[in-house]
Amino acid sequence: MRYSIFIMSFLLATSSANAQQITQQYLADFFAPIQEKSIADEREYCGYFGLNDAGKLIATKPKRGREDSCLAEPSDDMVEVLASYHTHGAFHYEADAETPSSADLEADIDEEVDGYVATPGGRIWKNDADREKAILLCGRNCTVSDPDYDSQAFPPVNGSYTLDGLYERDDAEY
Repeated sequence: MRYSIFIMSFLLATSSANAQQITQQYLADFFAPIQEKSIADEREYCGYFGLNDAGKLIATKPKRGREDSCLAEPSDDMVEVLASYHTHGAFHYEADAETPSSADLEADIDEEVDGYVATPGGRIWKNDADREKAILLCGRNCTVSDPDYDSQAFPPVNGSYTLDGLYERDDAEY
């Protein structure tokens, strides 16, 4: 019985520590060089965070996507996939990219992993797969932002969105 309690305590402590490795500051620093490239190339970049066999947090090399989509695979070095990540590229008046899209959140829910999204305005979002909700982790200019970003082009962002809220924002006409 004591052995089982020890194992459970160890597993809980380990998973809690893993979740804490991906902090807001880590994400802001991690996304900065990727955002610069994403904005300059007007393309999304994407990848995964995970743990290697030593329990160290690792990330895949950012994969270049299209203007409004990106598809990557976790690394073979990952023994546990923790989350996906992607950028939304450069600012465009034709696309409200300051929140995750409903497709972004749906993909993370389907994959059963959290997702992190960096926007042209420098915001960072967490798609919480378990709660099925997009949550703003840090606001405007939290990481590198597009110098052409126009904060007046689209409605202000909320601090969180459910899938229904993202569907509404996706379907809104500006």
